[in-house]
Amino acid sequence: MASFNRVILMGNLTRDPEVRQAQNGTYITKAGLAVNDRVPDGQGGWKEEASFFDVVIFGKRAEAFGRFLRKGRSVLIEGKLRQGRWEDKETGQKRSKIEVIVDNWEFVGGRGEDGGGGGAPAPAPAGASTQPQQAPDFPGPSDFGGSGGQGGQGGGGGGGGFPDDVPF
Repeated sequence: MASFNRVILMGNLTRDPEVRQAQNGTYITKAGLAVNDRVPDGQGGWKEEASFFDVVIFGKRAEAFGRFLRKGRSVLIEGKLRQGRWEDKETGQKRSKIEVIVDNWEFVGGRGEDGGGGGAPAPAPAGASTQPQQAPDFPGPSDFGGSGGQGGQGGGGGGGGFPDDVPF
């Protein structure tokens, strides 16, 4: 029987990452991730509900995760689900927990941002020019063997200066 175990989540860290190092030198980082979802409130409106996930990262990615991320920061993670099972020593009950084993992660939001996401640009460093950059020079019809008879502007097909035998 075929199976597929893949998860992609984007949310905010609920606590600072906890970084440890195994005896063989491998870094292991654990953190909590809150993912918000909008659900109907039953009265014609919407409400936010949060789901909480424990995430575990191994290796160099784990070291970097612990170094660069803090509580409240937005992050996108990709990984797989793993169920851990054990028996409670005090009660003897069987327990289980599902974790996300992270294969890859990426920053979300701007530098120095405390969460919220949205890909906002990082603030310019002190002394940096705030002048808009000049638009790049794009090739004109004459660059492709055309006559450039439309004032240097390409017009596409129908006599815009481009050859008719474009291979696509």
